[in-house]
Amino acid sequence: MLVRIALASGLLASTASADHHHDEMATVAETPREFDASVSLIAASYGSPTTTYAGDYEGVIPALSWSRDRYSVGASAGLYRILLNGLDDVGLGDVTAHASLRLHADDHLYAGVMLMVTAPTGDEIHGLGMGHTMAMPMAYGAWTTGRFTFAATGGYSRALVQMEANHDHGVWPLVDPMNMSELTWAASASYAIGHDLRGTARVAGGIPIELEGHTRVIGAARLGWGARRLDTAVEIQTGLVGDPFTIRGLVETALHF
Repeated sequence: MLVRIALASGLLASTASADHHHDEMATVAETPREFDASVSLIAASYGSPTTTYAGDYEGVIPALSWSRDRYSVGASAGLYRILLNGLDDVGLGDVTAHASLRLHADDHLYAGVMLMVTAPTGDEIHGLGMGHTMAMPMAYGAWTTGRFTFAATGGYSRALVQMEANHDHGVWPLVDPMNMSELTWAASASYAIGHDLRGTARVAGGIPIELEGHTRVIGAARLGWGARRLDTAVEIQTGLVGDPFTIRGLVETALHF
Protein backbone atom coordinates (compact mmCIF):
# COMPACT_ATOMS: atom_id res chain seq x y z
CA MET A 1 0.00 0.00 0.00
CA LEU A 2 1.09 3.43 -0.37
CA VAL A 3 1.36 5.60 2.09
CA ARG A 4 2.73 3.14 1.61
CA ILE A 5 5.58 5.88 5.89
CA ALA A 6 8.62 4.95 7.73
CA LEU A 7 7.83 2.41 10.32
CA ALA A 8 9.95 3.49 13.21
CA SER A 9 11.26 -0.01 13.67
CA GLY A 10 13.78 0.99 11.03
CA LEU A 11 12.60 -1.76 8.72
CA LEU A 12 10.45 0.43 6.50
CA ALA A 13 10.50 4.11 5.93
CA SER A 14 6.13 5.31 5.68
CA THR A 15 4.26 4.06 5.10
CA ALA A 16 2.94 2.28 4.75
CA SER A 17 1.80 -0.25 3.74
CA ALA A 18 1.78 0.04 0.02
CA ASP A 19 4.05 2.51 -1.65
CA HIS A 20 4.85 4.47 1.48
CA HIS A 21 4.17 1.74 4.03
CA HIS A 22 5.60 -1.63 3.06
CA ASP A 23 7.59 -0.40 0.07
CA GLU A 24 9.60 2.18 2.02
CA MET A 25 12.92 0.56 2.99
CA ALA A 26 15.60 3.23 3.06
CA THR A 27 16.51 2.37 6.66
CA VAL A 28 16.07 -1.38 6.44
CA ALA A 29 19.63 -2.08 7.60
CA GLU A 30 19.48 -0.01 10.76
CA THR A 31 18.99 -1.61 14.17
CA PRO A 32 15.95 -0.08 15.91
CA ARG A 33 16.07 1.44 19.40
CA GLU A 34 13.61 0.31 22.05
CA PHE A 35 11.05 3.04 21.30
CA ASP A 36 10.63 5.01 18.08
CA ALA A 37 8.19 7.76 17.16
CA SER A 38 7.98 9.30 13.71
CA VAL A 39 5.80 11.63 11.70
CA SER A 40 5.67 11.84 7.92
CA LEU A 41 4.24 14.67 5.82
CA ILE A 42 3.20 13.66 2.32
CA ALA A 43 1.87 15.45 -0.75
CA ALA A 44 1.02 13.96 -4.14
CA SER A 45 -0.76 14.53 -7.43
CA TYR A 46 -2.45 11.61 -9.15
CA GLY A 47 -4.14 10.58 -12.37
CA SER A 48 -3.30 7.63 -14.64
CA PRO A 49 -4.83 5.10 -17.07
CA THR A 50 -5.56 2.81 -14.07
CA THR A 51 -8.15 5.23 -12.62
CA THR A 52 -10.75 7.68 -13.87
CA TYR A 53 -9.89 10.07 -11.04
CA ALA A 54 -7.46 12.98 -11.04
CA GLY A 55 -6.46 15.40 -8.31
CA ASP A 56 -4.06 15.66 -5.38
CA TYR A 57 -3.81 14.88 -1.69
CA GLU A 58 -1.79 15.76 1.40
CA GLY A 59 -1.40 13.79 4.61
CA VAL A 60 0.24 13.55 8.01
CA ILE A 61 1.18 10.05 9.19
CA PRO A 62 2.34 9.44 12.78
CA ALA A 63 3.88 6.08 13.69
CA LEU A 64 5.04 4.38 16.90
CA SER A 65 7.04 1.20 17.46
CA TRP A 66 8.61 -0.77 20.27
CA SER A 67 11.46 -3.28 19.93
CA ARG A 68 13.31 -5.66 22.21
CA ASP A 69 16.12 -7.96 21.13
CA ARG A 70 15.01 -9.47 17.80
CA TYR A 71 11.36 -8.45 18.04
CA SER A 72 9.49 -5.32 17.04
CA VAL A 73 5.85 -4.19 16.92
CA GLY A 74 4.34 -0.92 15.77
CA ALA A 75 1.41 0.93 14.25
CA SER A 76 0.72 3.93 12.05
CA ALA A 77 -2.28 5.89 10.80
CA GLY A 78 -2.62 8.71 8.29
CA LEU A 79 -4.93 11.71 8.20
CA TYR A 80 -5.51 13.05 4.68
CA ARG A 81 -7.01 15.89 2.72
CA ILE A 82 -7.85 14.68 -0.77
CA LEU A 83 -9.12 16.54 -3.81
CA LEU A 84 -11.18 14.05 -5.80
CA ASN A 85 -12.37 15.39 -9.16
CA GLY A 86 -12.84 18.87 -7.74
CA LEU A 87 -14.36 17.81 -4.39
CA ASP A 88 -12.44 18.13 -1.11
CA ASP A 89 -12.58 15.46 1.59
CA VAL A 90 -10.70 15.03 4.87
CA GLY A 91 -10.45 11.70 6.64
CA LEU A 92 -8.45 8.91 8.23
CA GLY A 93 -6.68 6.34 6.10
CA ASP A 94 -6.40 2.64 6.93
CA VAL A 95 -4.63 1.95 10.22
CA THR A 96 -1.58 -0.31 9.80
CA ALA A 97 0.02 -2.55 12.45
CA HIS A 98 3.16 -4.66 12.10
CA ALA A 99 5.20 -7.26 13.93
CA SER A 100 8.71 -8.26 12.86
CA LEU A 101 11.36 -10.80 13.78
CA ARG A 102 15.04 -10.19 13.03
CA LEU A 103 16.61 -13.49 12.00
CA HIS A 104 20.20 -12.31 11.59
CA ALA A 105 22.27 -9.19 12.20
CA ASP A 106 26.00 -8.51 12.01
CA ASP A 107 28.25 -5.76 10.66
CA HIS A 108 27.41 -6.62 7.05
CA LEU A 109 24.17 -8.63 6.86
CA TYR A 110 20.72 -7.88 8.26
CA ALA A 111 17.65 -10.08 7.60
CA GLY A 112 14.25 -10.86 9.01
CA VAL A 113 10.53 -11.36 8.44
CA MET A 114 7.54 -9.11 9.03
CA LEU A 115 3.75 -9.29 9.07
CA MET A 116 1.71 -6.16 8.38
CA VAL A 117 -2.07 -5.93 8.76
CA THR A 118 -4.38 -3.04 7.87
CA ALA A 119 -7.76 -2.20 9.42
CA PRO A 120 -10.42 -0.72 7.08
CA THR A 121 -10.71 2.66 8.82
CA GLY A 122 -10.36 4.74 5.64
CA ASP A 123 -13.27 5.77 3.42
CA GLU A 124 -13.13 3.48 0.38
CA ILE A 125 -15.44 5.66 -1.75
CA HIS A 126 -13.19 8.71 -1.40
CA GLY A 127 -9.94 6.81 -2.05
CA LEU A 128 -8.73 6.78 1.58
CA GLY A 129 -8.99 3.04 2.32
CA MET A 130 -9.25 -0.45 0.83
CA GLY A 131 -12.63 -1.15 2.41
CA HIS A 132 -11.43 -4.43 3.94
CA THR A 133 -8.58 -5.86 6.01
CA MET A 134 -5.31 -6.64 4.23
CA ALA A 135 -2.59 -9.05 5.39
CA MET A 136 0.99 -8.55 4.15
CA PRO A 137 3.71 -11.04 5.19
CA MET A 138 7.19 -10.29 3.84
CA ALA A 139 10.89 -11.01 4.20
CA TYR A 140 13.63 -8.36 4.16
CA GLY A 141 17.39 -8.27 3.98
CA ALA A 142 20.28 -5.81 3.62
CA TRP A 143 23.99 -6.14 2.96
CA THR A 144 26.52 -3.41 3.76
CA THR A 145 29.96 -3.08 2.27
CA GLY A 146 32.01 0.04 2.80
CA ARG A 147 29.79 3.08 2.29
CA PHE A 148 27.15 1.14 0.34
CA THR A 149 24.08 -0.70 1.61
CA PHE A 150 21.95 -2.84 -0.72
CA ALA A 151 18.53 -3.92 0.53
CA ALA A 152 15.53 -5.88 -0.74
CA THR A 153 12.11 -7.05 0.38
CA GLY A 154 9.69 -9.58 -1.03
CA GLY A 155 6.18 -10.39 0.15
CA TYR A 156 2.56 -11.23 -0.53
CA SER A 157 -0.44 -8.97 0.09
CA ARG A 158 -4.03 -10.23 0.14
CA ALA A 159 -7.47 -9.00 1.08
CA LEU A 160 -9.01 -11.06 3.91
CA VAL A 161 -12.38 -11.25 2.16
CA GLN A 162 -13.99 -13.49 -0.44
CA MET A 163 -12.62 -12.33 -3.79
CA GLU A 164 -14.46 -12.68 -7.10
CA ALA A 165 -12.29 -13.96 -9.93
CA ASN A 166 -14.01 -11.75 -12.54
CA HIS A 167 -13.81 -8.53 -10.51
CA ASP A 168 -10.93 -6.15 -11.24
CA HIS A 169 -10.60 -4.16 -8.02
CA GLY A 170 -7.87 -2.05 -9.60
CA VAL A 171 -5.07 -0.27 -7.75
CA TRP A 172 -6.75 1.32 -4.74
CA PRO A 173 -6.94 3.37 -2.53
CA LEU A 174 -5.57 6.55 -4.08
CA VAL A 175 -3.48 7.43 -1.01
CA ASP A 176 -1.99 3.94 -0.60
CA PRO A 177 -2.43 1.93 -3.82
CA MET A 178 -2.28 -1.84 -4.06
CA ASN A 179 -4.14 -4.77 -5.63
CA MET A 180 -6.45 -7.07 -3.69
CA SER A 181 -3.92 -9.87 -4.17
CA GLU A 182 -0.33 -9.27 -5.25
CA LEU A 183 3.31 -10.15 -4.87
CA THR A 184 5.24 -7.16 -3.54
CA TRP A 185 8.92 -6.35 -4.02
CA ALA A 186 11.40 -3.55 -3.42
CA ALA A 187 15.12 -2.96 -3.93
CA SER A 188 17.35 -0.09 -2.89
CA ALA A 189 20.95 1.07 -2.98
CA SER A 190 22.16 3.52 -0.33
CA TYR A 191 25.41 5.46 -0.05
CA ALA A 192 26.82 7.03 3.12
CA ILE A 193 27.79 10.47 1.82
CA GLY A 194 29.06 11.57 5.22
CA HIS A 195 28.89 10.45 8.83
CA ASP A 196 25.30 11.68 9.23
CA LEU A 197 24.18 11.97 5.60
CA ARG A 198 22.91 9.18 3.34
CA GLY A 199 21.48 9.09 -0.18
CA THR A 200 19.22 6.28 -1.40
CA ALA A 201 17.70 5.25 -4.74
CA ARG A 202 15.01 2.60 -4.82
CA VAL A 203 12.34 0.91 -6.90
CA ALA A 204 9.31 -0.96 -5.58
CA GLY A 205 6.12 -2.46 -6.87
CA GLY A 206 3.50 -5.16 -6.95
CA ILE A 207 2.47 -7.93 -9.35
CA PRO A 208 -1.21 -9.03 -9.24
CA ILE A 209 -1.87 -12.74 -8.74
CA GLU A 210 -5.02 -14.87 -8.34
CA LEU A 211 -7.20 -12.02 -9.65
CA GLU A 212 -6.97 -9.56 -12.50
CA GLY A 213 -5.18 -6.40 -11.49
CA HIS A 214 -2.52 -3.88 -12.45
CA THR A 215 1.24 -4.27 -12.17
CA ARG A 216 2.63 -1.22 -10.38
CA VAL A 217 6.16 0.17 -10.10
CA ILE A 218 7.46 3.33 -8.41
CA GLY A 219 10.90 4.91 -8.35
CA ALA A 220 12.25 7.10 -5.55
CA ALA A 221 15.25 9.16 -4.49
CA ARG A 222 15.84 9.85 -0.80
CA LEU A 223 18.22 12.00 1.24
CA GLY A 224 18.43 11.32 4.97
CA TRP A 225 20.46 12.88 7.73
CA GLY A 226 20.57 12.74 11.51
CA ALA A 227 22.57 12.06 14.62
CA ARG A 228 22.00 10.13 17.80
CA ARG A 229 18.26 10.22 18.56
CA LEU A 230 16.86 12.28 15.68
CA ASP A 231 16.65 11.39 11.98
CA THR A 232 15.10 13.37 9.14
CA ALA A 233 14.63 12.42 5.50
CA VAL A 234 13.23 13.91 2.29
CA GLU A 235 12.04 11.64 -0.52
CA ILE A 236 10.67 12.23 -4.02
CA GLN A 237 8.68 9.40 -5.64
CA THR A 238 7.27 8.94 -9.11
CA GLY A 239 4.77 6.40 -10.42
CA LEU A 240 6.43 4.50 -13.26
CA VAL A 241 3.83 1.80 -13.98
CA GLY A 242 0.29 1.33 -12.68
CA ASP A 243 0.33 3.53 -9.57
CA PRO A 244 -2.21 6.37 -9.75
CA PHE A 245 0.13 9.07 -8.47
CA THR A 246 2.40 10.95 -10.86
CA ILE A 247 4.69 12.55 -8.28
CA ARG A 248 4.77 12.38 -4.50
CA GLY A 249 6.93 14.10 -1.89
CA LEU A 250 7.63 12.82 1.62
CA VAL A 251 9.29 14.51 4.60
CA GLU A 252 9.85 12.35 7.67
CA THR A 253 11.26 12.91 11.13
CA ALA A 254 11.91 10.07 13.59
CA LEU A 255 12.87 10.25 17.27
CA HIS A 256 14.57 7.26 18.91
CA PHE A 257 14.36 6.59 22.67
